[in-house]
Amino acid sequence: MTTHTADVLIIGAGPTGLTLAVDLARRGVHAVLVEAAPAIPRQSRGKGLQPRTLEVLDDLGVIEEVLAHGRWRQRTTLYKDRTELADLGTGFAEPRSDVPYPNIVMQPQWRTSGILAERLRDLGGEIRFGTRLTGFTDGADGVRATLAATDAAEEQVHARYLVGCDGGRSLVRRTLGVGFAGVTRETHRYLLGDVTVPGWSPEEDEAVRSYAWLASDGSFLGLAGLPGTGQWQIGADVPADAAGLEPSLPALQRLWDERTGRTDVRLGEATWLSDFTVNTRMVDAYRRGRVLLAGDAAHVHPPTGGQGMNTGIQDAYNLGWKLAARLHGGGEDLIDGYQAERMPVARGVLEKSTDILDVVMSPNRAVAFMVQRVALPLLSIPAVNRALIGKVSQTDIGYRDSPLVADDLSGGRVRAGDRAPDALITDAATGAHMRLFDVFRGPRATLLLFGERAAARLSGADLPSHLDTCLVTDGPVPAGWEGKTVRDRGRTARRAYRPAPGTALLIRPDGYVGWRTRAPTPAAVRDRAALYEGVSGPLSGSAL
Repeated sequence: MTTHTADVLIIGAGPTGLTLAVDLARRGVHAVLVEAAPAIPRQSRGKGLQPRTLEVLDDLGVIEEVLAHGRWRQRTTLYKDRTELADLGTGFAEPRSDVPYPNIVMQPQWRTSGILAERLRDLGGEIRFGTRLTGFTDGADGVRATLAATDAAEEQVHARYLVGCDGGRSLVRRTLGVGFAGVTRETHRYLLGDVTVPGWSPEEDEAVRSYAWLASDGSFLGLAGLPGTGQWQIGADVPADAAGLEPSLPALQRLWDERTGRTDVRLGEATWLSDFTVNTRMVDAYRRGRVLLAGDAAHVHPPTGGQGMNTGIQDAYNLGWKLAARLHGGGEDLIDGYQAERMPVARGVLEKSTDILDVVMSPNRAVAFMVQRVALPLLSIPAVNRALIGKVSQTDIGYRDSPLVADDLSGGRVRAGDRAPDALITDAATGAHMRLFDVFRGPRATLLLFGERAAARLSGADLPSHLDTCLVTDGPVPAGWEGKTVRDRGRTARRAYRPAPGTALLIRPDGYVGWRTRAPTPAAVRDRAALYEGVSGPLSGSAL
């Protein structure tokens, strides 16, 4: 049996596994990414990218491709018992200085995966398709995993860490034996498919078209346009014991005829068919030894709120820099911090998506009336729509209670553990207009200083080479300051952060504030920045 070595072995090339592979590749980590399928499945499943996920994709270098193919404006027509109930326009929020991507971007999951896969190839990585995990053992010196490729002999990979991104039926999770507590709603079964609808266009005036048919008996059928494909995702609930209603084009056609009354329309060219039963579950541990879980392998969600895929992508983004730093010699507490930070997030997301499902699918007639006749029509009001997007955008997710953050100050708008907001700035050296996210972009941590007082204390100091520094000031640059200096355009940075003069914030590689202080000393900066050493660049010595 052939044996190979790797820093990290990733199981599953969905959006979660691909995000982790891209993040590790840009940090010089040798990761092996395997996928049992022969190619990226052409399925729409997770089709909405939330604002925070868009910021992640910006940092990973793929946001232009995403925005070029996706659409954020949507127009949805709702029917109740085949009578039009409302016609809603959404996705009209304007970018803000602190939130550059305020709307959900719609595109099929396979396209998101394809964009990430291309980015991985650009970074020198690859996906080993047609290769499945058959088992693994975790030892003191690493994980030994056995892989089986199509028409090839089994091989063994010896990796420092193994990450299971292999979905809700995860073999990695089952092999670990971690708990996966929660609820399966047997009464909530859905059929899904990617189809064409001859004569119907999934895009209209640069907006994605969607339709939803609700009925007094509680049944539902939805049709969501898939931009740039000419296809639609169709989904319908069915009784759990419905005989003959398995994923097929005839079954979807039957449900279409019954629920829309449009028997003149024939569905066609199904490229993907599936079904699912609503599950709300999460693991009791994200990690056992050198084996970790991310995405649906760790938590599965109801589809309401569009949270599942986004939470998985952000799991991977949280984990990537921690693995890189640990492999370079950082402490084991970095890996422990992954579970400490992401488990509360998954729990909160599960509660939120379940609450939305309970309201939308409530059998209570009074609740149904309020949702269909009051709440849904209100979504066409821009202010209401913006407020709703804000609730599911995931930009409010933070890690204030994390053992990996420290705050020397009290109060304030942006604290240690919070997402670091964007802002409009000007490069003092070149006069070029920039965004603060341009400074943060890339695999390194950034020391962000407000006012020349903070910079003066660090001018000429021996600061870590792996740390970027940025001074925000409208005054003179202190003598000896060698970092980047930017001007605050329209005071947007000060409005976003509301810092006291002399405040310093250490921005982690994943865009969260890791440390906040006032009047920083070189020794304190070196001490806090040591946590991020090795998050970029190739590892020194053997991977094992």
